[in-house]
Amino acid sequence: MMQENEECEEQVVTNPITGSQDVIRENIIKYIDSARFDILQIIDNEPVTPSMIADRGLVSRKTASEYITEFQECAFVNSNADNHYVLTYSGKFALELVEDCLETITREQLAFLSRSPRPLRFLRSLRTGPRGPHKLANASADSPGRATIWRTFQTFEEYGWCESCPKGYRLTTRGEEALFAYQKLLKQSEQVIAKAPFLQRLSTEFANFPTHALTDAELVFSKPASPGLVVEAALKLRDFRTRHFRILTSVFQPTLFKTYYQSTRLGLAVEPIVDSTVYERIAQNEDLHYLLDNSKRDNYTLRCLEDSLTLGIGLYDDRKVAIGAYNEVGDGNHVAMIVSSNDELVEWATKKYERYREQSVDPMDPSRVTETASITQESNSQ
Repeated sequence: MMQENEECEEQVVTNPITGSQDVIRENIIKYIDSARFDILQIIDNEPVTPSMIADRGLVSRKTASEYITEFQECAFVNSNADNHYVLTYSGKFALELVEDCLETITREQLAFLSRSPRPLRFLRSLRTGPRGPHKLANASADSPGRATIWRTFQTFEEYGWCESCPKGYRLTTRGEEALFAYQKLLKQSEQVIAKAPFLQRLSTEFANFPTHALTDAELVFSKPASPGLVVEAALKLRDFRTRHFRILTSVFQPTLFKTYYQSTRLGLAVEPIVDSTVYERIAQNEDLHYLLDNSKRDNYTLRCLEDSLTLGIGLYDDRKVAIGAYNEVGDGNHVAMIVSSNDELVEWATKKYERYREQSVDPMDPSRVTETASITQESNSQ
């Protein structure tokens, strides 16, 4: 959760991966005031190694390796099968936020606003009307001297963000635009950190994912010491108000499957879609074959996909959604999930579910029945 310090207006967010309290402004300046930002742009264009980065002449191979390690720790990059580094969804999201901000202000201006909390505080102060630097100098005990404040306002004036007037300085239209762009960057950067376990696992193919809608979403993610956290949370989401449950899953979880199948006896309509890997796991277990039979319950219809996924969706009527992301990250194949009632997230998930539903097939069509029997026979012979 983000916190705001009243005096310095610093925005601080808890990093769920490290447990640290991260000052968003400090994260921005660390990247924008060094080659880190340029290296992220390079990685966005193509998978790279530290040597390839060093060949660009920005930094040495040693520094490139150090930056890559930092990027991994904050979930911005991951290595692919060729041991080249690629951006995760987190990395792409962070890069796009900064690039969007730079469409309004320059990199130099962004750095100026981020090196200290004071420029933002002074610029914000002009929103309520013209202000004189002498008033800001006496605003609080830790206020900087008048000379420092004058230099800050002179810089604002050079950037075209304010102009002098009889009462001191007033905010210009360009200043309002700069302030809006920077505050938007601060606000959305919170989600890069707060939702990192989810975003680092979300496939980068989902370019239209509404990341700006994550603010109020609840995050749950599994860890090596507690791999079942997401499943436990998913089971707790079941409630008797839900009449229609649609689920897309790429993770084999028999407990979850059985629970929702049994819920059909209470009138719950359940429409699961399983990917190819989950289908094979179910087909290998004769005790679970009933899950593939849609003829037993009128309010139960399971469908199968021909391909594997790294995405999970649970739609509780049209009022709530759980979105899970699963892939190879670091040394663990763990799941991260967000839960939200945000309309944009529900709509995004619904469209994705419906698209996969159209691509899916009935597991009990003749070809699938033969395949199921073949998988079962192969499993029993091992």
